Amino acid sequence: MRQDGSDSWSVEDPGPLVRPFAVTRGRAGKNVHDLDIITLVVAVRPETEAMTLDREYGAILRMCQRRPLSIAEIAAQLNLLVAAVKVLVSDLIDSGHLIFRSPPPPAEGRPDMQLLQAVLDGVRRL
Repeated sequence: MRQDGSDSWSVEDPGPLVRPFAVTRGRAGKNVHDLDIITLVVAVRPETEAMTLDREYGAILRMCQRRPLSIAEIAAQLNLLVAAVKVLVSDLIDSGHLIFRSPPPPAEGRPDMQLLQAVLDGVRRL
């Protein structure tokens, strides 16, 4: 069902899955950087270069000028699937427009007991 309540997709709006497939030119997560939904990306090239890029690439470059954004935030703002955004961001990393920082891997061993106790105390106060 569409957002406007109708059951069918019109010729002008081919549906929710066609656009991400077209935007990534059929690529779906192969040969992309190791990006997580919380990976932060930031632009390293000027915003003026966004005019020379395809629409979605330009939008990502403009969004990441002001502050680092996560893959999830970019996907939400562009209304695209996370998998599609990973492909687009990987292309921009390869072209030198963006840099990224993945979250650190989880620490081996036991979790920090002080942190867990602080979270538990905070939940109890709610």
